[in-house]
This record gives sequence, C-alpha cells and structure tokens, in this order.
Amino acid sequence: MIKGIISLFTTGAVFNPMVLLGIICGIVSIMRMDADAIKALATNYHFYLLIAFVSFVYTFIFKKEYKEGGMELDYTAMMFTAIWGIVKFVLAYFLSMSFVFMISF
Repeated sequence: MIKGIISLFTTGAVFNPMVLLGIICGIVSIMRMDADAIKALATNYHFYLLIAFVSFVYTFIFKKEYKEGGMELDYTAMMFTAIWGIVKFVLAYFLSMSFVFMISF
C-alpha cells in the first residue's frame, strides 16, 4: 500500500490541480460533514455543475491546446481535457473520502 501511495507522488498524479482539489475537498468533507450531508452533496447536481465550471475554466485559461500550426486553439481536445478533469476530480473526491474512512479505524 505504501508503494502505491509513493508512486502517486513520484508520477505527479497527485499534483494535477483537479486531483489535488478533489483530495482536499474529500478530506474536508469527510472530516466536517456527517453521512447524510455527504449523500445530499453527492446527489446534488449543482455540485457537479460547479466542478464542471471549475474544470472548464482551468482548462481554457491554463491548459490551452493548439492545433498543429500553433495559431488556433483545438477546442475539441480542450473539451476532452475538461471532461477528463471532471472525472479526475470526482474519483479523487470519493477515493480520498474512502481512504480517510479506511485509516480512521
């Protein structure tokens, strides 16, 4: 288990901003909220819209991708990057909550 955690840091997967934000939000949620509040948050579509907004803003401001010529933005690739950011956040959010729950015993 320790090797897996160390490999997350050495590959840089944890330092992706969407993953890091998901980990921080997951840890804060499991420490501050009860089970009913977490379930209400997980079933609220506004939460996912907020995550999508953050991911799209991050992608279109900081992770711009250009077409081959380097003159035009590649909007299709940026859309997929933003959607992948949403997936990474949600996975990091729920897996960090389960990790904290696992080590709390």
